[in-house]
Amino acid sequence: MKAVKYLLYALGAIVIVAIVTVVAVAVLFDPNQLKGEIERVVKEQTGRTLKLEGNLHLTFWPSIGASMGRASLSERGSAASFASLESAQLAVALLPLLHGETIVDQVRLSGLKVDLVKKRDGKFNFEDLLGVGAGGHPAPAKPERGGGSASKKVRFDISGVRVENANVTYHDLGSGQKLAVSDVQLRTGRIASGVPGKLEFSATLKADKPAIKGKIDLSTGYRFDASSNVVELNGLSSKIALSGPPVPGGSLSIPLSGSLRAELAKPSVRADLTAKLNDSTLHAKLGLEGSAPASYDFDIDVDRLNLDRYFPPSESAQGGGASPGGAKGGAAQPADTPVDLSPLKGLRARGELRIGELQIHHLKMSGLATGVRIAGGRAELAPQSAKLYQGTLAGALTLDANARRVALKETLSGIAIGPLVSDLMQKDVIQGRGDVSLDVTASGSSVNAMKRSLAGSAKLSLRDGAIKGINLAESLRKAQSLIQKKSTQTVSADHAQQTDFSEMSASFAIRNGVAHNQDLSIKAPLFRVTGTGDVDIGSSRIDYRAKAAVVGTAEGQGGKELAQLRGLSVPVRIVGPFDALKYEIDYRSIAAETAKSRLKEKLEQRLGVQPSQEGGGADKLKEKLRGLFGR
Repeated sequence: MKAVKYLLYALGAIVIVAIVTVVAVAVLFDPNQLKGEIERVVKEQTGRTLKLEGNLHLTFWPSIGASMGRASLSERGSAASFASLESAQLAVALLPLLHGETIVDQVRLSGLKVDLVKKRDGKFNFEDLLGVGAGGHPAPAKPERGGGSASKKVRFDISGVRVENANVTYHDLGSGQKLAVSDVQLRTGRIASGVPGKLEFSATLKADKPAIKGKIDLSTGYRFDASSNVVELNGLSSKIALSGPPVPGGSLSIPLSGSLRAELAKPSVRADLTAKLNDSTLHAKLGLEGSAPASYDFDIDVDRLNLDRYFPPSESAQGGGASPGGAKGGAAQPADTPVDLSPLKGLRARGELRIGELQIHHLKMSGLATGVRIAGGRAELAPQSAKLYQGTLAGALTLDANARRVALKETLSGIAIGPLVSDLMQKDVIQGRGDVSLDVTASGSSVNAMKRSLAGSAKLSLRDGAIKGINLAESLRKAQSLIQKKSTQTVSADHAQQTDFSEMSASFAIRNGVAHNQDLSIKAPLFRVTGTGDVDIGSSRIDYRAKAAVVGTAEGQGGKELAQLRGLSVPVRIVGPFDALKYEIDYRSIAAETAKSRLKEKLEQRLGVQPSQEGGGADKLKEKLRGLFGR
């Protein structure tokens, strides 16, 4: 018993000596005396200048900790500042260290400032601090003595992290781009494996290329599992506000909520998010697999989306303004819009997109659904389906960044073409219902270049409609009084006038931005129209020649005047820029045709040949003439 008693006395004495030693060190030792030595070592090891301007404080019980005041670190080999802080504090519980556990009481940073720079050679100004070796690759880690498998596991437990008023800037010397993240505030709860916590974060962002300002506020619950390296965010609630010229509408506020799960070992990230954008609600399931290159997947549902609210159509997209080569004295061509497909390169993604109601360039559709596949610099949006203008759409869109090429193949069935064209071109030029098909490709680095390179084919078949701008039947009725002038009459399109038809069909072969047609067929109760010509999409011009043939008359509709033109072909030329079309009616040709018709009638009367709608009269007339002249 005495041995135990003496042993206890000895242990007590050791503890007392240890406590006295710690207290003596804490009282007598001044860590500030080491500031000069620390600064010297840092200079020798890194080539950077460390300045410890504030006081250093050490604690030994019940936590081992350190705190420091203002400090700064320079760029390597330069006096320019790389990083600085106003104060920092770290404390680790002492007793758990004896059990292989690291329990951090607190981590606190205030006034942190970091200037990140990407040099013109592609290297960053902090790579030397990370032990990056030649070629920009991390230096190989030295093997642990005794084998890593035998080393004891360390369990980390942090009571909280607090970052106040941090600022980080980024400058790319090659591109000139600058980005600043300022007024960063971060506060967390306990960070330990399997223990739920709460996180709050806010920051202000500013970029110059493009010029955008932003503010983000975020709060979320979190939980991580150290054994599986899984981090989960739940109850995520965030608000992102953006402003600046590139931002649609000048400013945008996006509330965001949902959850996220990240498996750091793979790596893999899965997110289930809901966002509100003005009157649109977006629900997205997002995924990321791998890191180099990453592969994305998504499933996105949007109830309604009006893109014109954020990206108003340009004047050229609305058919306004004549381009070069247009009508003399016409407006100058609108500024061209660049087309950049390069973001598709190096991107791998696949998913589904559904939009309940969509408006884009004034076009309106509902029930839009499409698959998206992106790989090898190509994006395929197929199969597409939607409802629009009392009909349906089905097709595919392909974007190829390698060839700077766009391919579109669409079939519109049973659509009301009047409202569609009116919304697309902001002009009322045609009415009717039927089918339209497009199979076209275009390439180039701008919208105008793509319009000039457009190639492929198009078809349309309409019924019970009208062509706006001219009343062909009325023009034909007036022909009798104008024939004697033997001239060409030119009139501007008058959208109060229209030419009704029961059927209309046409097909187009498109090459170098010009759509050529030679099989126009328009049927109306009083006449038939055929034609051939070009629609120059690249220059926004039309040059088309049509022939209208009177085939019937109607009481109360100028029947007498039309009867005198029955069987004649009336040439009509449509020419000019899209927004200033002219209609030319060649009455000289009508006069010549009329003279021929009257001569034919007189010959038939003299030879006793009866005219026939089936053409038999014409055959008999030819036989009589051959007999008359002995041929």
